[in-house]
Amino acid sequence: MSRLLRLLAPALACTLPLSAQDAAAPVTKFTADFGYVAVSGNTQTTTLSVGERLTRKSGRLTLDQYFGIIRGSLNGVENTNLLRAGLRSEYTLGGHFSWYAGAAFDRNPFAGIERRFEEQAGLQYRPVANLRDTLRFEGGASATQQTSVDGTRLNFPAARAAGAWRHQFSSDAYFIQSVEVLPNLQDGEDYRVNTESSIIAPISQRIALRLGYLIRYDNLPEPTFSTTDRLFTSAIQLTFEE
Repeated sequence: MSRLLRLLAPALACTLPLSAQDAAAPVTKFTADFGYVAVSGNTQTTTLSVGERLTRKSGRLTLDQYFGIIRGSLNGVENTNLLRAGLRSEYTLGGHFSWYAGAAFDRNPFAGIERRFEEQAGLQYRPVANLRDTLRFEGGASATQQTSVDGTRLNFPAARAAGAWRHQFSSDAYFIQSVEVLPNLQDGEDYRVNTESSIIAPISQRIALRLGYLIRYDNLPEPTFSTTDRLFTSAIQLTFEE
């Protein structure tokens, strides 16, 4: 019996953290962002940004839902209309690894995209996860269904590589940097790169100022459209957690 226990000890040691994690009470977190800028006089410019994210963690399973829209106009003529939404689930396998799967939607007519759906799945690896820093890498596959503003439709498989770093300045102030690369597996020249930089500074227990810088690069854009969109946003963020 003692020999059997010695053989099973390493396996039991690996499963104990997951067992404790499974027994932990579910945690739900909701954040909402709202930003608005209006300029009048020689020019009339308005920019509106609204976003929300709902995350629920229960044991090894994490569910994440998000939605965001940025709309802008110059002298009454719309010049920005970016919408993003998605659902995602993660399941912890043990150690630093997790499976993920999800679906995403985006619409950006000023980049030539009327609508785009993506279904993604893959593996996540977190080499660093402590109170100050979290680093994760992801690799997987994606199926894309895309409709351009001129009516062109494309369905193609894509690979996906992504990474994100979160640094905690204090209990409520933090910085997030993420990058995502999506190459079309049917056309080597067609790939996209999305990056986002965000810093959150608390104003009160539930209210914070959020500054974000988003870059969306398409190496093979729709005809007559540019390869790169850059968006800077500032918003008030509300956070509720239980």
